[in-house]
Amino acid sequence: MAGNKSIDTILSEAEQIERVWAANPTYTLGDLTLAQFQAMIASLRARRDQLQEARATLTAATNAAHDEGAALKAISTRARGGVRAFFGPNSTQYEQVGGTRSADRKRPTRKPKPDGSGGSNSK
Repeated sequence: MAGNKSIDTILSEAEQIERVWAANPTYTLGDLTLAQFQAMIASLRARRDQLQEARATLTAATNAAHDEGAALKAISTRARGGVRAFFGPNSTQYEQVGGTRSADRKRPTRKPKPDGSGGSNSK
């Protein structure tokens, strides 16, 4: 697009020029006629409307895909829990559906207690 201006800003500026040009028909801009300029404005308006429709369609499709993904994720989570309940938390089947077998989990370790030197509660 031309520079950093939005399509709406460009259209607004072009419409101002169109009004002045239409009020002063003796104005010329090289080989460009008022009718050609108005056709360019109408074309950009149509393209902007087409773009807005495409964005609305894309937003609707994105939202539908997110909704379907959330539903499928919920079912997958339920199914994984069902496999764990049916076959057990240490089963090969549970691992095959993406779970971590209980035998493969890291065992928790206790953190060592501070030795008591330099603590703020020592009196």
